[in-house]
Parts: sequence; structure tokens; C-alpha cells
Amino acid sequence: MTAVLAPRHRPMSLADACYHGLRLIGWLAVTLGCVAALWLLFFAALGNFRFGGTVLQLENFASRYVAASAERQDRFAHCFWLTSAGLFAAVGFFRRHSLLTRGAAAASHSRETHHG
Repeated sequence: MTAVLAPRHRPMSLADACYHGLRLIGWLAVTLGCVAALWLLFFAALGNFRFGGTVLQLENFASRYVAASAERQDRFAHCFWLTSAGLFAAVGFFRRHSLLTRGAAAASHSRETHHG
């Protein structure tokens, strides 16, 4: 008879929790940075990919936002956050493999020989 041994599950240590927490924080930071870069790319495209045109578009946008009523500013903020959430979900979808890959750094092959 062959006995099938169940794989041993070691309890998660504090170091493992810190590692996974830092990986998640890093993933979130890079994803948020990509969303900010997409907004910048949007304004750069409006300015014909010239620095002067981009700054003029941002100035036009800011002056119209400040001059708008409080109700329109709230509507814009709602639209901005919904669009940002959609961009975050899209970027997160395309970056999901980097979050789901477990232990990539620990799985690298070391040239160190183990003497035992």
C-alpha cells in the first residue's frame, strides 16, 4: 500500500506577513502611479504632446474648475474618481500576474552550494 502524504502547511510567520504586505503596498503604489501617468498622458495628448500645450490645457482646466459652481465641482469630482477607479481596475487587471506570482524572489536559483 502506498500512503499519500498530505503536504505540510507551515504557519505564516511575521516575516511572511511583512513580505506579503510590502508586496501588496508596492503593487498598489505602482498601479496608482500608472493611473497618474495615464491622466498626464491624457493632458499631454490634449496639448499635442508639447510641454507648452500640456501646461496650457492644465491651466484652462484649472481655471474652469475654479470658476464653476459647487454643484458642478462636485459632479466633476465624482466623474474624476469614477474614471480613476476604472483606470485603476484596468491597470490592475493587466498587472494581476505580478500580484499573483508568489515567491518570485525566493524561487531564483542560487549559485550557492549547500554543504550538509
